[in-house]
Amino acid sequence: MPDLEILRRVYFGNSVAAYALAAATFAAVVAGFLVTRRLVLARLKAFAEKTETDLDDFAVDLLGRIRTPECWLVGFYFATRSLALDSRVDHLLRGVLVVALSYRALTMLQTTVEYGVRRVMTGPGSDQSDKDTAKTVSLLLRGLLWTLTLIFVLDNLGINVTSMVAGLGIGGVAVALAAQAVLGDLFSALAIHLDKPFVVGDFIVIDDFKGTVERIGVKTTHLRSLSGELLVMGNSKLTSSTIRNYQKMSERRVVLTFGLLHSTPVEALAEIPGAVRGLVAKDKTLRFDRAHFSGLGESSFDFEVVYYILDADYNKHMDSQQRLLLELVADVRRRGLDFAYPTRTLFIERGGAAPATA
Repeated sequence: MPDLEILRRVYFGNSVAAYALAAATFAAVVAGFLVTRRLVLARLKAFAEKTETDLDDFAVDLLGRIRTPECWLVGFYFATRSLALDSRVDHLLRGVLVVALSYRALTMLQTTVEYGVRRVMTGPGSDQSDKDTAKTVSLLLRGLLWTLTLIFVLDNLGINVTSMVAGLGIGGVAVALAAQAVLGDLFSALAIHLDKPFVVGDFIVIDDFKGTVERIGVKTTHLRSLSGELLVMGNSKLTSSTIRNYQKMSERRVVLTFGLLHSTPVEALAEIPGAVRGLVAKDKTLRFDRAHFSGLGESSFDFEVVYYILDADYNKHMDSQQRLLLELVADVRRRGLDFAYPTRTLFIERGGAAPATA
């Protein structure tokens, strides 16, 4: 059997049959991977064309990052498992495989992290500050991924990384203590972007400060005050304070008080709440709540009216209130009545008996 004799021949410590098995293993692994990747990519691309979400497009891009040479490397490594190799050669092959696959895994993880950060922090309505913050967060996470990958590769190459990990831990604690304020503001920026208590363009009030949000940065948030100056506040202060966000209002509650003279007839006093209700109902931007003769003042009969502006915009609130006040003044004047003003009446008694004199 001459053919079998050829298969038994040994070259460099391995028979021809062992080399043939290695070649078949290499071909099977490479062919299986290429066919599988092609089929999966074709199905994903066809599915992505039918949907509006970008998640399937991201999956296509992520799978497409796996390169053919890396498949050859994996196939070659598995093929050599059936061969008797020198320990140094085997160690070299394993090291090359670890480095190559670790690098590919790192790039795929970076792509996944950037996609996740972009989806969370730069959605609809985001501005340039959101994009800048997303870039900074992505950069920090990429640095962390590179550090972890480097430790993983060195450990698998047989290098003792215990002292390195300990040094990184001590250095990390030192950096964290030195940059405690900066890191606090950074994590507060992440909390603001994720929780969204306010966004760029909102008018907010924090303690004694009020203004419109112009920029949400990594460390600070910029507000433009009503008087025009720029307020720069640390993000950690914002997340630890009570924030009043007027932009989130769907409507604005208004309490209007006024008084009429004490000489106003009772019949007219009874008509005023209904008249005010009619004035409010005429304006489609307002919603009436209540109107009452609420009290007896020192120099007036007091009324209290409560209504809602169906828009959070302050300028529209003032426009609607101005229209209502003008109509209220005109209605009171038409009724022959007048608004109260501070007065004091002095009563003097006359005709008293004169004291007796001696």
